[in-house]
Amino acid sequence: MRNKTRHNQKKGSGPNTTRTTEHLVRALVAGCDSPAQVLELYYWSKEPGLIDVIRGIVAMPEEARAALETFMAIARDTKSVVATLDRYGGLSLTSANAVKTVALAQYAAEDDGDDQPRLLN
Repeated sequence: MRNKTRHNQKKGSGPNTTRTTEHLVRALVAGCDSPAQVLELYYWSKEPGLIDVIRGIVAMPEEARAALETFMAIARDTKSVVATLDRYGGLSLTSANAVKTVALAQYAAEDDGDDQPRLLN
């Protein structure tokens, strides 16, 4: 029996691991504002490949992550995002909403010489 317990602890499935996992789950649940958030996190964690994507984003340099977050914010409707990967490994993300938002921002930022505010309609 002693060897079995030691073997289970090496694999991360022993009693200490169970207590640690339970503690972690309780801490996560306590940190969420609502049970719906906990369920949403659970369902998202089951989405194939999503955990790897999240880990990749978290590991990105801050500037790259900030650019991605900004793009997603201005794209608004993320279903409209189109991603393409070229043969050199370059990733391009496009969105009609992002194009409009960037064009409006550039128009507003243009210096036309007078001090009147520019209308964005």
